[in-house]
Amino acid sequence: MTDETKAPITNGRPAHPPKRNNSPPVVLPTHGTAIVKSALSGDTVILLGRIPAGAPPGTRPPEVLFTFERVTAPRMASKSNNNVDDPGAFSSREFLRRLVVGKPVSFETRRQGATAGDRVYGLLFLKGLNEGDGPRNLAVESVTNGWAIPKVFGSEMQVGGEKEGEDEVRDYERALQVAFSEAKTGMVGVHSVDPTPLVRNMSNAGDGGFSCEALVESLKQAKVGPIQCVIEYIFDGSKFRLQIVDERPEVQQYIHGNVTLIMAGVSCPRTGSPRLGTQSEEYAEEARHFVEIRLLHRELAVELLGVDKNKSCVVGNVLHPRGSIGTELLKNGLGRMSDWTGRMMDPAQVPALRAAETVAKRGTLKIWKGYTAPKLSGDSEIQGTVVEVLTGDTVSILPNNVPYTSDLVLKKVSMASVRSPRLGNEKTGKVDEP
Repeated sequence: MTDETKAPITNGRPAHPPKRNNSPPVVLPTHGTAIVKSALSGDTVILLGRIPAGAPPGTRPPEVLFTFERVTAPRMASKSNNNVDDPGAFSSREFLRRLVVGKPVSFETRRQGATAGDRVYGLLFLKGLNEGDGPRNLAVESVTNGWAIPKVFGSEMQVGGEKEGEDEVRDYERALQVAFSEAKTGMVGVHSVDPTPLVRNMSNAGDGGFSCEALVESLKQAKVGPIQCVIEYIFDGSKFRLQIVDERPEVQQYIHGNVTLIMAGVSCPRTGSPRLGTQSEEYAEEARHFVEIRLLHRELAVELLGVDKNKSCVVGNVLHPRGSIGTELLKNGLGRMSDWTGRMMDPAQVPALRAAETVAKRGTLKIWKGYTAPKLSGDSEIQGTVVEVLTGDTVSILPNNVPYTSDLVLKKVSMASVRSPRLGNEKTGKVDEP
């Protein structure tokens, strides 16, 4: 977060769920700019600042929980309200999410610290739509569109005296009242009568809702291709929670369903769990942040390929318009190839991942620091006769001028960088791979 008043910012992160450490909350200046990382509801966002100069590599930028001053939006489903949305809560969040996530905003702080709990209250402004337009007050815009309401109504609005800044407060209050009146008159947002504000019928995959296997199979049978989802949470660099928002008839039964996605072809270091007392693996937080600033709270197409062995997660690809997030993770040394999920991918997609991983290995980046390429211990070249094809990628060769006395003289050679489907085993009852 940059500050226009040159006031200091303390290093640390906001205390917002899930809490990742015990750092003190960020102290914002009176005015400044930041990037919106995510929208938690129709009146609350997480702002993302800049990494301080001279900070060690891997340092996360400061974050702060920021709520609009003097307005309130419907409450999203949570444990505190029995996991049921207030009418219009999700639509309110979506209005704000589409408007600001990933974009720069300017802020004015009004309350923070002891009187504000773990968050900052103030105003957010977005650049005007057209050249020459003034900044858009996001709180007023939300009220105008019916997705938030003022906390003070009409004659209850009291601003007395001539203290510094009270003219601005009075003007803001009046703008809210005008916007509220317009929204009620136009019956928009939470004021709508037909249709009534949305209350989601939510379900969780594998938790009394629908099964991951049924989801993948039904979408394959319907041949709908990738589905639209909002990336709601990033567990680590290669594991996310999705909310299905695709409104096509073939997907309607799963709309607003939540499912955990494992990224195909890539595995990132695992993040720790304070609840379980486990520590994050090296570079896990950096990999998560790398993905958060690119995918969190974005609505993107997701291609579902299969399920994990426990059938509790789906495996697939997030299709970002600017390219493959998996390739970028591998290229930057923040992940490694995952063979078991890679086998679900189109074979034509795998070489790009292999090439990206090779770039990181050669540069000994992040998780590959100290990596040395394996050295060939045997012959670099074998000339002989293929005596048996073991699988689609492995053969047995009898070298020239070597008499066959037993299978011990044969050389087993596998092709590099490819893997064919494995044959079954009659003794163990294992069937051939497709």
